Amino acid sequence: MRIGTGWDLHRLVSARTLILGGVVIPSDKGEAAHSDGDVLVHAIIDALLGSLAKGDIGSHFPDTDPAYKDADSMQ
Repeated sequence: MRIGTGWDLHRLVSARTLILGGVVIPSDKGEAAHSDGDVLVHAIIDALLGSLAKGDIGSHFPDTDPAYKDADSMQ
């Protein structure tokens, strides 16, 4: 059996959409992030990658790659 743990956090800022688990949450603030900043999905992905010993989400989807700017984490 393999076990992975994952976590993610982003600062909340104005003029961004708050998304948790692919659901838009009504709020005047959202996550400051390169992608959509969905911390729930990112933590789940990190846990899955960790359990497979495949690095973390940043090694697969680097925030230095413009292709992932405002990326939808559910896709």
